[in-house]
Amino acid sequence: MKKVLSLILAVVLCLGCTFAFASCGGGETFVSKVGVQKGTTSEMYANILKGVKVASYDTFALAANDMKNGNVDFVIVDKTTANALSSQISGLKVIDNIPLSSENYGIGIDPAQTALKGQIDAILENKAAEIQAIKDKYMNDDTDAFVGVTSAAKNVDNAAGQLVVATNAEFAPWEYASGAEDGGTVYYGIDMEIAKLIADELNMELVIEDMAFDNVVGSVGKQGIDIAMSGITITAERLEVINFSNPYYTESIVVVCKADDTRFDSCGTVVDLLTIICVASEEE
Repeated sequence: MKKVLSLILAVVLCLGCTFAFASCGGGETFVSKVGVQKGTTSEMYANILKGVKVASYDTFALAANDMKNGNVDFVIVDKTTANALSSQISGLKVIDNIPLSSENYGIGIDPAQTALKGQIDAILENKAAEIQAIKDKYMNDDTDAFVGVTSAAKNVDNAAGQLVVATNAEFAPWEYASGAEDGGTVYYGIDMEIAKLIADELNMELVIEDMAFDNVVGSVGKQGIDIAMSGITITAERLEVINFSNPYYTESIVVVCKADDTRFDSCGTVVDLLTIICVASEEE
């Protein structure tokens, strides 16, 4: 954890945000309340802000709805998910012109399967055009082009013929569940379609195991789980326990507020954003 927090702090300091960590809200009786999803880098980022009370939720959607209900002031979230949330939940505003930080998504890989990383990296490179097309259709909300992905039944007797992926299907547009097909869950999203492409290229059946996000990384290499795909940021801490593919997406961490909140409208820098987030706003 310390390595991750140091890396995030280093990124922010490089952006010239020393003020936000050194003095914002420090020692105040009143603090801003920031909603985040458990186990994410957004949570780690929020936890190093002084004068901020962090409220952690199972999903970003729960955090956004609690903000609308007045229980938190802001939400810190990945930009792509923020934009998806704002299209699904009315009354939100995404401050996406000034990212708080940037991060790289990678596929978590069982470190015991040394050949699998090379195979996945080769697929990411060789199928780059197809993968970009998958990203584009979800980013552009081209719903007619979305392809539902179903999971094969996990078969321990055929472990070599199955690619088992851990995910948290609460992270649109990267992965989410919708409806059922022949009694089974249908998964959609960028990661799910990429996972299916990888499984097909490896001539393997795809098995999807849906779980809480803060369990996803730790599940890799256990109980037959080969990889993890859930918009997972590559961090030093996570690299201590799993391998990662080469990055397949660069994401930004952004602030989401209520649509009628005008406090960020004149902001021009990250320092401006963090000064507002750390200003005393309501009593604990």
